[in-house]
Amino acid sequence: MGLALCFALVLSFCAPAFAADRPIDSSDLKGISPKRHRYIFSVLGGAAVGAGIGALLGGGNDITKGVMVGAGGASFAYLHSNRNDNLNGWRSWALIGGNAVLGSGLGWTICGCDDGAVAGALIGGGGTAIYQTMEQRRRPRTARTGRNP
Repeated sequence: MGLALCFALVLSFCAPAFAADRPIDSSDLKGISPKRHRYIFSVLGGAAVGAGIGALLGGGNDITKGVMVGAGGASFAYLHSNRNDNLNGWRSWALIGGNAVLGSGLGWTICGCDDGAVAGALIGGGGTAIYQTMEQRRRPRTARTGRNP
């Protein structure tokens, strides 16, 4: 009796693991488009262009350097040309991370050593963080408050 009860419990907990998924159709891909996720697609496109240039110039580490410079450059270009895109509150972090990757790729390319990559990342990310904190942000223009018309 106890063995049957244990088997029934195990079967009831494990049965959903063997259930089949529904067939994939076009509604599964709804919402995944370059227009909806422009930032991610621009960074991926920049990385692809950088990888292509790195492959033309050499290969191996040159491809990695190209990916870093391409992705960081595309992130920088997108974020500075689309200033109103808040990226769901991640804009500042995207700027810091993108410029750190760009600086790391440029430092590694110029120096050709690991120290150049680390220094470039620190300069790119740290400089952007300092700029973000020191930037004078304009307040949105709103109607005057506290006065009756």
